[in-house]
Amino acid sequence: MLPTTRRKLKKIAVSLFWIWLLALVVWANINRFHHNNYANYEKAVDYGRVREKKEIIRPIIAAVFYQNQQPKSKTLSSYLSHWDNKHIKNPKILIVPPQITPESTRVISKLYKSVAKNQTFDNVLFVYGDTQPSNDHNKLLKQNFAAAEVRIFPAAKKETEMEKTVNTALEQPATLVIFALDLNDTEKNKFLVDEAVYLAQQHFYKLGIFDEVDTQLAQALEENYASWFENDDKSEIQELQRQKINLEAYKNHYAEQILKYFKKNLRLKEKQPTIWPEKNADTYRLFDRGTVYIRFFDSDDKELFSRAKIGKNKGIIVAVVELARKAVVKVNRPIKYYKIYLLTELEKIEKNMNTPLINYLETDDGVYVQYHGRSALMAADERPDQEELLMDALRDRAKIPASAADSEIEFYRFKTVEIENEN
Repeated sequence: MLPTTRRKLKKIAVSLFWIWLLALVVWANINRFHHNNYANYEKAVDYGRVREKKEIIRPIIAAVFYQNQQPKSKTLSSYLSHWDNKHIKNPKILIVPPQITPESTRVISKLYKSVAKNQTFDNVLFVYGDTQPSNDHNKLLKQNFAAAEVRIFPAAKKETEMEKTVNTALEQPATLVIFALDLNDTEKNKFLVDEAVYLAQQHFYKLGIFDEVDTQLAQALEENYASWFENDDKSEIQELQRQKINLEAYKNHYAEQILKYFKKNLRLKEKQPTIWPEKNADTYRLFDRGTVYIRFFDSDDKELFSRAKIGKNKGIIVAVVELARKAVVKVNRPIKYYKIYLLTELEKIEKNMNTPLINYLETDDGVYVQYHGRSALMAADERPDQEELLMDALRDRAKIPASAADSEIEFYRFKTVEIENEN
């Protein structure tokens, strides 16, 4: 063959290759856009922080400090309880919301009626901070404490006098002190919150939460009143825990639709075309990027098949549907049930050679390992509790040779949110 002919054939072959590659890319994109299953820019672990405004529910909370003859307790868990007017005979301090709304009016009115029913007051001292009480506040006071002399005290303007004034009132019989405070935002009038707590401590008052807070909250608190009023420091929440909270919110919104398309595709025959959701305003967030892990079980609770989509940058619904289709091919026995996990991002564990892996894991942590292109994943609910069993299971799943040292293996942890299913 002449050199010129050889060069021409080579050029033609190269051209045909690039034409074929271009056609393949075009076909792939046409198919991708036809089903409209390309992933969103948003991640599911960021749900609530992107595109959609997370609704913040602020309960209406009121508090009652009262005298009691029972022995003093050293733990706050004994101080907090649901409102029970049979046991609270001598209320001394009330804390009510400063803003009058239909919701807060119901709580304040109910509280005032309960207090007035059990005791008659000669004096009521109403203490407020920056927010001056409205006429509605005055109406509620007059309606429920008609026989009492009501005094309005502006703490913000007379901060130096406040402690003495309130303390004098608390020492008088048949006198009630009311603080107007928003217990959902104690930083706004922190000095007033601190003063109320301090005075209550000084007089050894017990604390009752009126109507809105569960008694079990007390179990997680410290020994003094102030710890209950402090805002949570959200910066202390670990990143994986924050992502898990976001995934919980994502699941609550979209679990039903995810299961719907998962089941549809799981029922299909191998040759039947995949069923994709149409991307619209209602289903858009199904395509948020995320990691999915699914396990399938038979009637004997034996795992038939499991697979994860990790590092693929796929939409949640795409990964779920693809795993359903993969199960149709791989599983040839009846599936009794399955477990669908949404995963947080992977957090690398800087493992010390002499420290057991189990020491780096929290109860709800799963584990992911990598070794020279081999990898394996294990969710928290399938993870052995013993170090030796855990390491053996991970090595077996990832097919890591026994000769490989732990220092050659990369370890990652993650948290999961499970989408519950019906059989």
